[in-house]
Amino acid sequence: MRTRRLRALLFTTAIAAATNGIALSAASAETLTDALIQAYQTSPLLASSRAALRSLDESVPQARANRRPQVDANVAGSTGADYGDFESHADALQATLVATLLIYDSGQTKAAIESARNNIAAGRADLKTVEQNVLFSAVQAYANVRRDEEFVRIARADVQRLDETLRATQNRFDVGEVTRTDVSQSEARLAESRANLADALGALEVSREAYRAAVGHPPQNLDPLPPLPAVPASLEESTSIAMQRNPQIVSAQFAERSAVYDFDRARAATGPSVGVNVTTGIERATNQFGDFTGDPFAEVSINGSMPLYSGGSNSSLIRQAQAVVDQRQFEVQDAGRSVTQSVAAAWTQLEVAKVAITARREQADASRIAAEGVTEEARLGARSTLDVLDADQDRLQAEAEVVSAVRDEYVAAYALLQAMGLMTVEHLNLGIETYNPDVYFAKVQNAPVGGYDTSAVDRIRARWER
Repeated sequence: MRTRRLRALLFTTAIAAATNGIALSAASAETLTDALIQAYQTSPLLASSRAALRSLDESVPQARANRRPQVDANVAGSTGADYGDFESHADALQATLVATLLIYDSGQTKAAIESARNNIAAGRADLKTVEQNVLFSAVQAYANVRRDEEFVRIARADVQRLDETLRATQNRFDVGEVTRTDVSQSEARLAESRANLADALGALEVSREAYRAAVGHPPQNLDPLPPLPAVPASLEESTSIAMQRNPQIVSAQFAERSAVYDFDRARAATGPSVGVNVTTGIERATNQFGDFTGDPFAEVSINGSMPLYSGGSNSSLIRQAQAVVDQRQFEVQDAGRSVTQSVAAAWTQLEVAKVAITARREQADASRIAAEGVTEEARLGARSTLDVLDADQDRLQAEAEVVSAVRDEYVAAYALLQAMGLMTVEHLNLGIETYNPDVYFAKVQNAPVGGYDTSAVDRIRARWER
């Protein structure tokens, strides 16, 4: 009883939602390209990843800052008193400007800059991975909604057909052509069909919510799926493209290079460093007689240092950096294996789906002809009502399998593009402006002063402090 109530509630809710959706979207249809554009432009995950990349961009000016002068202003004051044989009081005030410039550090700064650059390149590849995931999720959600809409259409048509079958069987029972068993079989099959329709409507609502999460708004009168995207003619060609274009491999390769530069920096830390210090300022003081003393002063010095013993810290840092290099090397190999597997899996799924579509369509055609034949034979008395119901059930299942196979082929084709690294705005020709990471990088690489806005941080802080 509880299950029937739940199905009835779900059925009513889904009908209302579907009706509202049709009313709201009757004015315009939404294409797959529209969905992809919306997903790209409104994805919070993409926005988050772009902010993370901008944060990573700052590592270059931070590393380059060691090559530039460092200037500090210092002010110090003191006062004192002497209560010996003669009471005296003295005050002093000193203001200095200190500038330091690193001349030589055995290559530490150069290695740090190159490590940061390669880390940023890896971050850009990671951003491409996120972009691919966002676009693929939109394609998958679009295909799932279209599939489930077809399931609802098939299920609703089945309910209508079985309702007509029940009325016809009841009429035949009234005139004595069939038995009460035939009527009960029709009633049972109609009840099952209504339950299947409720399940299909529920699944459609789940797919609609997944679409909302992927694209940013509910699906609105989705157009049929467009033609499949072009894919390579062979698995070998697909794998070759993936090994060059897949952003997971690209990211792993740049991370490996960054680790090598980190190793160089750790080794350079054991070498000498030379810097220049320039100090200028003024010191004013009063003696016990109340007289002012002191004049402006300036000093230039060259400082050199060479670590001799660090308690094992430098050696430990070198070994640690070497272990990270080994880790990154294995990660490159693992990324290659993972991408190869993904390409092979998507290629296989695409080939299977193509074969399945042909077979399922043949099955659907044969099931339709068989159902028509069984229905005609039942009218002549050669078949029972149960035979007709079973034949119709086979036809219905075959139609649903065709819909599923078409959806699987579509998703597999885009999964292959994703595995090859081609699931991008540029390759899909969406015709929109894309995020250009060079803009922010060029803006900050020379370490401009300021350039930050605290208003957003203040708003977030105020929200948490309420």
